[in-house]
Amino acid sequence: MKTLKSLITVLAVLILASCSADNNKTVDDILNSTYRVYHISGYEGPNIDINKDSLAQFLTALHYNIPLSEIESALEWSPEATERNTDALIKNKLLTKTGDYYQPTLGIITLERGNVLKEKAQKAANEIADSIYKWLPEIKKIHNESNISQNHDFRELSLFYLSNVILDNFQIQRVEEEFLNQERPLRNGARYYLAIVEDNLAGNTEPYGIYGNRGLFWSDTIGISVYGNKRTESNVGWDNYEDKSIHVFDEHDTQLITQKMPDLFFPTLLDILEKNRTDFEATYHELNFDKEISFEEFFIFWYHWIYTEATDILIAKEIIQKPQNDMFYYQIAVNF
Repeated sequence: MKTLKSLITVLAVLILASCSADNNKTVDDILNSTYRVYHISGYEGPNIDINKDSLAQFLTALHYNIPLSEIESALEWSPEATERNTDALIKNKLLTKTGDYYQPTLGIITLERGNVLKEKAQKAANEIADSIYKWLPEIKKIHNESNISQNHDFRELSLFYLSNVILDNFQIQRVEEEFLNQERPLRNGARYYLAIVEDNLAGNTEPYGIYGNRGLFWSDTIGISVYGNKRTESNVGWDNYEDKSIHVFDEHDTQLITQKMPDLFFPTLLDILEKNRTDFEATYHELNFDKEISFEEFFIFWYHWIYTEATDILIAKEIIQKPQNDMFYYQIAVNF
């Protein structure tokens, strides 16, 4: 019986330690860390910029349950500034207040959480990568239908096709509509997803090496964008498309990459996501995101980890060839 009691005590300590693993930061730790704000939406967004006035750090400190007085002191905010900032965050539905307790209501992805998300992304990522490999002949056939194939072979475009086209930028709306089946959160008249992501600055990529798409130029007829994971200050000039080699997809090719190619792979992707839904939901609760945001908002950010891991698996297997400087610049037809 004594041994059993000892075992129960040890387990209790381990559980408490696990529960507090994401709750051991001081305000100084937070102020000395780097946080990036990620916003997912078409053209809607918050009416305040949480990159300014230390609002991201303020919300992160609240996530760690640091007393408001300590945060206020460290940020050198007056009571009036605290009231002004909290009111603005509450108005934009990025913060709630119950009594004297403040709760952030956006995703705050600390290093602790991010590392777990990276690890737990592996299972679905491997399934996605394996499925992409099986679909390669059909994906290559679509490439061969394109006009761009006359000057650029499949491998040269493989990062763009196998990551951005069938997993990310030209696919994510389908994931929202058919897997999540939920509109983006409505905050102060706008629908968008928002997250604060801690960056450990361990490499020259974006946090966790996440691949993403960024529009650089837009007109009534064309759009120019870049895809990669080095949209960072250390990669000087990454956003200057004028001196880059741009892959041009005309109206015919734009239809292929925005519709035909994503449509081809989506049923397989949806099946993988559905099979893993229970695990996804378990992680949502395990990391206590359920206290901050909806499952849908949690998952849409975690999905970036998942497709990034799938992309890196395909790179390691030499199915994807990285472009020069790891960045892919392209032009599409806006009206096609």
